[in-house]
Amino acid sequence: MSSPYTNGSIREQEIASRNHARQEISRMLAIEATRAAVMVAYVIGRIQQQLQAPKSPEALWNDIVNSAQLVPVRRKADQNVADYPQFSGWVNGQRQQIERTQTQRLRELMEPLDFQRRFGNCARLQELHMVSPARIPA
Repeated sequence: MSSPYTNGSIREQEIASRNHARQEISRMLAIEATRAAVMVAYVIGRIQQQLQAPKSPEALWNDIVNSAQLVPVRRKADQNVADYPQFSGWVNGQRQQIERTQTQRLRELMEPLDFQRRFGNCARLQELHMVSPARIPA
């Protein structure tokens, strides 16, 4: 009886399954990034239309990450990473990049709104046209 490792078939199967997992993880990360960007755009639109009270960018990001649209995608990528832990660093780095990018978008929106809310009632700044009268819900 010969060893299954002599012709390399086991190694080839392992490489093929690892490549498939990497492709699936990559696809899930792309979907996660796209959905996160769309959800951030939606939240930004709601805040700009004053339909949603502004929160901190970190709180908004936590709401987005824990949303029903993102959790199943993250879970599927996590399942593949559990089977192939060598991809965990890559996945964590990609998720941190997604988080940095999207929270930066939220911060860029929230900084002027926070400034407006804090100093909107200041008559001197209104005279200098640095702020308009506060109309943003607290």
